[in-house]
Amino acid sequence: MLDAYSLDTQPLDGLGVDMVPWVLTSVGTGRAIDYVYIAELYPWQGTNGVTYGAPLVLDAGMLDALPGQEEQPPGSTVPLYFADRGYLTAPIDSIAPRRLYEGRVEGFSVERRLPLSPTDSRRVAGTFGLLRLRNDDGMLDSLPDSFAIQGRRVVVKRIVRGQDLSEAVPVFDGVGVAWEPGDGVMGLTVRDRTALADLSLLPTYGGTGGKDGPAAWSGKPMPGVFGIGRWVPLECYDTALGLFRCHFRRIKSVLALWDKGGAYTFVGDYPTEAALKAASLTGGQYATCCAEGLVRAVPAGLSYAGTITADIEGDAEGGYVETHAEIAARLLEIGGLGDLVAGGTVTSHAAYLPGACGFAWTSQVTVGDAVSAVMQSCASWWGDDRTGMIRLGRLEEPGVPDLELVPGSGLLDVTPSTLPASISPAVWRSTVQYRRCNSVISRDAILFSADEATKAFAEREYREAPPAANSLILPRYPTAPELRINSGFDNPGPASDLASYLQALYARSRGAWACEVPLAVAASLWLGRSIWLEWPRHGLAQGRSVRVVALPEDVGDRIATIIVWG
Repeated sequence: MLDAYSLDTQPLDGLGVDMVPWVLTSVGTGRAIDYVYIAELYPWQGTNGVTYGAPLVLDAGMLDALPGQEEQPPGSTVPLYFADRGYLTAPIDSIAPRRLYEGRVEGFSVERRLPLSPTDSRRVAGTFGLLRLRNDDGMLDSLPDSFAIQGRRVVVKRIVRGQDLSEAVPVFDGVGVAWEPGDGVMGLTVRDRTALADLSLLPTYGGTGGKDGPAAWSGKPMPGVFGIGRWVPLECYDTALGLFRCHFRRIKSVLALWDKGGAYTFVGDYPTEAALKAASLTGGQYATCCAEGLVRAVPAGLSYAGTITADIEGDAEGGYVETHAEIAARLLEIGGLGDLVAGGTVTSHAAYLPGACGFAWTSQVTVGDAVSAVMQSCASWWGDDRTGMIRLGRLEEPGVPDLELVPGSGLLDVTPSTLPASISPAVWRSTVQYRRCNSVISRDAILFSADEATKAFAEREYREAPPAANSLILPRYPTAPELRINSGFDNPGPASDLASYLQALYARSRGAWACEVPLAVAASLWLGRSIWLEWPRHGLAQGRSVRVVALPEDVGDRIATIIVWG
């Protein structure tokens, strides 16, 4: 039996809880659901040298409610607890008996939205409102000067009054950005945890000489290669010995090396830069120090004919990675977010997109932008969920629904929503490109001695897998769009599979709908969940299986407008 919910207009009078205009009642249990929103802030206590208002002190009632707890000394993390109504946990609460949450939360909203089009940004779109704390008494005036919140953890949860804290449901688990004092309000801007990925991916040269680069390279990003990068351009840091850096740390191998299309012969791999320097090489040969991401190439003539390029099996620190999911997880690990990646989503993503791929960066990029580039190349998405964990996934056909939304049972209103132009009304052809040449050279510029296969590869940035198309769409929709994806795949098979997946997903005429539902319904949903939707209008009279693609929540509202697609 599918779950269902109804709206009860009875107040909570006589139930031993605060009065609210109306409450939600679960059809299955008949019990009233009285939600309380709690906020837990974990700033760093310490002065920034500015005096602003009176120093913040813990309320005496709070100290009484927390036996044995004292104010923390400067230079430590101090938890601050607030709620939309004053809330005291039970004496037998398993996490924090008799913890007091001050009733200061005045407003907070959050929405997460999956990208519908493969051409959209691949990070789950998070919109986070200002966390507003009532401050008409001035008790929070000193927060900006006494507590550093930037990059510190901020958690908002929803709990049914009387439940144990262990049963509280996360609504937001992210980081603070800045305090925003206002008239009678202390505001706090927040971001999801993917904000921590907005840091530079590539380390830079110090300019001290040797593999740290010449003085002119000081501050210049080192190259980064993940998976298999073809024809990655290299720069020489030691012209006397012909030493190049391929990657900023350990790599798996350098499969091949060219000078303007002329192939070099591989000699061997050496454990250190010193051993690589001492290796005996003749003209037209190359050797590697994979442990340090280095390669040495001796010119075939008096000097190099052009830019040295290499086929590199890249980052192998902790093991070589080559699928989109593995590379995305490795990038997040480098950014310090490895512990936040939900490993199950990496495994499942690698299972349905198993092909080897590769990406190379020779100019600076943030970890977040690098992950987005990897996920966009395979029409997938990444982002954090309500719990703050980072997940990888892709949009799929609606599955078997386990929740029914129909008029009078969990559904208040439905209005049509707009689909992106890149997939509307239907896609007539999907083309996926593969095996990128990272250093394109015109046929006229390549060495005459290079073979035809090398010339053909070097003059085009991508190869193109056979497209997937539906000949019935264009006669019906003459302006129907075409999808074109520059994948990171190295071989045509996985690229063709991706084209078939895209065409099957977007060749049909799809729709999106905004659905008003009670908070109790929205609280039971997650992004990507399949549900059954019926409504007398908008093509839904016979019902339709759809997926949840946008999920909002507002502390001040017990109605949520979700977006579904199918």
